[in-house]
Amino acid sequence: MKRLLLALVCAFSLSAAGVSISTVTCTSQVVTVNCTGCGIAQYQGFSITGTSVSTYNLNSTAGTASANTFTFTLPTGTSCNGSASGGTVTPAKQIINIGMIPNVGNATVTIQYAWWLTTAIPTIPACAATASCTSAYTKASAAELAAIAAGTTTEAVGQMSCGSATAALTACGTQLIANYQAAQAYQQVNNAYVGYWYNGTGWVNQ
Repeated sequence: MKRLLLALVCAFSLSAAGVSISTVTCTSQVVTVNCTGCGIAQYQGFSITGTSVSTYNLNSTAGTASANTFTFTLPTGTSCNGSASGGTVTPAKQIINIGMIPNVGNATVTIQYAWWLTTAIPTIPACAATASCTSAYTKASAAELAAIAAGTTTEAVGQMSCGSATAALTACGTQLIANYQAAQAYQQVNNAYVGYWYNGTGWVNQ
């Protein structure tokens, strides 16, 4: 069982390296980040740290993306604050192992996980009004919690059981990633319809 837990810890411990940012510009709340080989895809979550303007040091979701640039929209109520330079961008966390429960009777383990699903069409959660947004991941940073409050990140918590064999562990990890990717695709497409209301004649966008 110790080897099983160690394998799972290692599987969930990999992280992508950061990419240096050359410039950041902003117009009408839309921020453009320039970085060679950014590695950020459209609708993917990211984390920016260390730029010369603190306004842009945050977690959000890319609205558009190409090889060397991507854009995102600042949170509601946050205005552009000039141009910036320097700093680093990294992909945001997607799947977090928040706990493991050994099932001694059948030599399996249950992984408790948190998915952070991202969207460029945010729906601000009720907790934002009282500044009480939290995460099942107790080490979530202030920027990550702010992304949850801004609605660009939605947290979904669940669990999955895995066998003790290496093949079973690999299959479990692969399935967990596949499930996340399916949920991420659903999140982006269907968030476009959140906020519509029916007025007796037709559905109207907020």
